[in-house]
Amino acid sequence: MNQSVAKALRLLQFFTPERPRLTLAEISRLSGLSKPTAYRLLKALEEEGFLARNSIDHEDKQYQLGLRLFELGNLVAEQLEVRKIARPYMERLRDEVNEVVHLVILDRGHAVYVERVENDRPMSLFTRIGLRTPLYVGSAPRLLLAYMEETEREEILRQMKLQPYTEATITDPAELRKVLEEIRNRGHSISYGEHVPGTLGLSVPIRDHTGSVIASLTIAIPGHNFTSEQIEYLIAKLKQTAREISRKCGFSENE
Repeated sequence: MNQSVAKALRLLQFFTPERPRLTLAEISRLSGLSKPTAYRLLKALEEEGFLARNSIDHEDKQYQLGLRLFELGNLVAEQLEVRKIARPYMERLRDEVNEVVHLVILDRGHAVYVERVENDRPMSLFTRIGLRTPLYVGSAPRLLLAYMEETEREEILRQMKLQPYTEATITDPAELRKVLEEIRNRGHSISYGEHVPGTLGLSVPIRDHTGSVIASLTIAIPGHNFTSEQIEYLIAKLKQTAREISRKCGFSENE
């Protein structure tokens, strides 16, 4: 029974923004399961509302994630205390700088975007709530990696495969370690075009009552024309906002 549950849950991970709908044959191929086994697991997930289908034909029907996952996802989001605390401050920051603001947390060795506040420009970014990314790519994930306990950070770095997403992605372990040290020294993280070309990311830490970094507050900007003065201004606004959120989370700078 435990193995069947694990296999069924693993099937859900094959649904991505790039492939939101999958046929039985595709799921069988991706999972390595026989069609009868895959169908049995898919049918159980469908009956519980975790999957939905758009055809009654056994071979041609496509599966997609069901509304039950949407309900559970919203429940998880509501339970994230830092998200509830940060949201009004993120909205104020968005109003002040007119840029997209993100909140990113650490989860099982990845960075997860748990909140996003839009600006009034029609240009979209690759980020979305629920996006899970590796810890070496981009300003927010890398900031979370930088502020990990050293032993945990080194263990992750030893296991990490630094694959390039763009020409700007850091793929050299020595360079990555140097950048992580710089982040800790200056208290903020900057990236440009590492995950998607032409996107600037600026991130600062949010701390809890123990002083531990629990989230990254991030501004993401598409485009190319940034001055050092603009970047310094945005980092200052980020740090001011992050200090206020951290205080609401119980952090005292005097401790």
